[in-house]
Amino acid sequence: MRHTFVLALLLALPVAHAADAVDPDVARLQAELAQLDADDQLAGMGDVERLRAAQAVEALGLAKSKQRPAALYIAEQRVRAASAAAQADALARQSASLDRERDQILIDASRREADSARREAERLRTQNLARQEEAARLTEEAEMERTARAETFALAEQAQAEAAQARRLAASRTREAELARQEADLASSMVAEAMAADAPLPPSRQLGAATVYTLAGSAFSSGRATLTTEANASLRRLAKDVGSRSVQIVGYSDSQGADAANLALSKRRAEAVAAILKESGASGSVQADGRGEADPIADNATAEGRARNRRVEITVR
Repeated sequence: MRHTFVLALLLALPVAHAADAVDPDVARLQAELAQLDADDQLAGMGDVERLRAAQAVEALGLAKSKQRPAALYIAEQRVRAASAAAQADALARQSASLDRERDQILIDASRREADSARREAERLRTQNLARQEEAARLTEEAEMERTARAETFALAEQAQAEAAQARRLAASRTREAELARQEADLASSMVAEAMAADAPLPPSRQLGAATVYTLAGSAFSSGRATLTTEANASLRRLAKDVGSRSVQIVGYSDSQGADAANLALSKRRAEAVAAILKESGASGSVQADGRGEADPIADNATAEGRARNRRVEITVR
């Protein structure tokens, strides 16, 4: 269902800009994503990367001329990452299927061996008068059983080898997807640096002599500590204003999910903000911490309240 949503988002893009001339790069990248969604073997694979790719293609369609080369590069890398992530997920599913097939082969082999042993015991009890002839026949059957068992285990070993190969391919695709994500993140940082001069500062409020800036959870990729290009640019501009003043950064989450995971994610997001501020010129003391779902500012029982609680607060003194 999630990949259907991505396809719907792609199909909606041309409608939103029907009045404009068709951008060949946008059309090409949309076609690549549509082809990826149409592949039944990749259904439900790499949905997060597909969504990010669709958003990057949409941003390309809206980009101004001076921002277009960077937006095109980001969109192409996001589409590559979506394809690689889908292939990696598909190979992982194939690996799991081969593992199950191998296990079933071994189970069937054991069942056949048990059934054969029961039949053999019954036959020996009912044919005591022909022991010599039976012994010869048993010898022949035993040889056939050993041959069948050898063939069965050969099949199991083959399935195991294929599963191992699929896992190696999946790992390779995962590495490719990670490299594509890193390239896209680097390009996003370069674009953010170029946008910093005109970027708006994060929303702020006064707390005595200090100023508290707030980044909403939408400033980050879902479930990650990677900032959007716009939030990155906003922080780079803020760093110029901060100068040598001290900065305290605290990340927060909503109440959904495991406490330990929420705490870890909130800290990683605070550290990501601190890294950009230091990199962009904040020369004073910059401290970062995460408090998970502590200190909510809204009701976690509603979606709106949870969205407000997912935030990073930057206190400048």
